Amino acid sequence: MSTTRPPAPPAPPATTSPWARRRKSPLHGWGMIATTDIPAGTRIIEYVGKKITKAESARIEAAREERRARGGAGHVWIFDLNKTHDIDGDVPWNTARHINHSCTPNAQSDNARGHIWITARRDIPTGEEITFDYGFPYATWRDHPCCCGTKKCVGYIVASEHRWRVKKILRAEKTAARKRARAAKRVA
Repeated sequence: MSTTRPPAPPAPPATTSPWARRRKSPLHGWGMIATTDIPAGTRIIEYVGKKITKAESARIEAAREERRARGGAGHVWIFDLNKTHDIDGDVPWNTARHINHSCTPNAQSDNARGHIWITARRDIPTGEEITFDYGFPYATWRDHPCCCGTKKCVGYIVASEHRWRVKKILRAEKTAARKRARAAKRVA
């Protein structure tokens, strides 16, 4: 009786797009850059990965939190697929995982019959970096600093409907810090 396991099937080839390629990004690490003009509404690339349960997704998130608490990377590549499953895009063949967040994105994610597509929100000219809003929840906004640098950026990756709350908190913290600094000057 043999105890050796059969070899794992080979990984799928990396996904490609006729519209964009992976390149170094001025925003953060790697990104996807338009290699040709992309009309609004175009499906640029599919976000692929392993289909996992919500429970597995929660375990991955807990491990990410633990890594981040120890000073490690806090990257997230999980997409909500439906009520019971997610897509874990942390696989080498998922080229779309290199698309960066922006608070004023030129693309969006669309869930179409169990497939996650990155779709152009507007016309995107050749050479522009493809971005979309990651839409992270309000509860964890401090865990995800943003480096998009747009005028609407609040400094953290959080769903657009919650950015006003984050701005309000940051303004209050800044005001409180100024008051503490003035009080400390008076005492000194």
